[in-house]
Amino acid sequence: MKIIHFCESLASGGGIASFIANLTHEQSKTNNVTVCSIFHSNGEVDLNTNVTTYNLGKTEAGFSVKYPLRVLRFLSKNHYDIVHIHSAFLYYALAVVFLHRRSKFVYTIHTDARRENSNQWDRLFLWLKRWCFKHHWMHPVTISQVSKESFDDLYGMESHLIYNGIRKRVPTPNIVNLSQYKVTSKTRVFIHPGRISEAKNQVVLCRAFKKVIDDGHDVVLLIAGTVQDKQIFDQINNFLCNRIIYIGQRSDVLELLSEADAMCLSSIWEGLPITLLEAMSVGCIPICTPVGGIVDVLKDNHNGVLASSTDETDYYLALCRFLELGSQQIEDIKSACLEEFEEYNITKTSALYIDYYKRIACD
Repeated sequence: MKIIHFCESLASGGGIASFIANLTHEQSKTNNVTVCSIFHSNGEVDLNTNVTTYNLGKTEAGFSVKYPLRVLRFLSKNHYDIVHIHSAFLYYALAVVFLHRRSKFVYTIHTDARRENSNQWDRLFLWLKRWCFKHHWMHPVTISQVSKESFDDLYGMESHLIYNGIRKRVPTPNIVNLSQYKVTSKTRVFIHPGRISEAKNQVVLCRAFKKVIDDGHDVVLLIAGTVQDKQIFDQINNFLCNRIIYIGQRSDVLELLSEADAMCLSSIWEGLPITLLEAMSVGCIPICTPVGGIVDVLKDNHNGVLASSTDETDYYLALCRFLELGSQQIEDIKSACLEEFEEYNITKTSALYIDYYKRIACD
């Protein structure tokens, strides 16, 4: 099968880019797979050498009408059985309209459906996206039960649910040294991997952590991610100290997670976070807010700690509950993480996508 995946960016640190890297790594074992991105990015995710890559060279932010034309020309010259789109519908709208009889178009919604259509351009052309879904010119896939419910409600039709997945990887030994961040030999290290943005809610995370520190707990929070929103980073900067540390964008997140005591996600909305699955794959206990696909994956005090809401006090209480866990409880939760991660192994996710591709190809 000849498959192409389209995305806005393959920049390292992005959840969609990481998912595409994992999915295409698996699909390229038995299929002809290409990835094409719209934006040129420095520091892109590593793709399997079997995967062909293209970039349309966009460098400036904002939507430009010439890129839907470039996508249309690109697909007109190159025939693919499956064109798999990952968000940003407007870049691919012309290709879907004119080429849907030649190729099958799959569209994965990586977040809440209404959030995906939050800017004015997406709202303006929502009718066209709905038309494409309704007439099966484009086939929708959602990544969690919550995202499916949001899609079905917004569009008034069923989507196909396939949970996100990642590759099971063994962390490279001896490339991170978390002891350098510890204040004492007993300091417990928490890692927050995520771009600095409104969705990730880092200001609430820092406030909750400051309360924990003020309570006298021997803890350190490491924040790892690109600065997407400078205003939010400026607010976070007020909390930075020897126990709340910004360590920038990292390429060794899996290794950091494997050495940390816990992983923190304080998001106010999510799809199904790749970092959550990465944490589970190495037995790092997640402490998360109950949003998006997180609630499909985490069960409180079973394979993680789930806050009652996205509220600062509730996240603080979740951190406190983690700190009160006994050593046997911690080992039990780690074991549950490792065992239940297999449900989200990319081999299963890829097989479900391939089955779906074959099914729609017969329509």
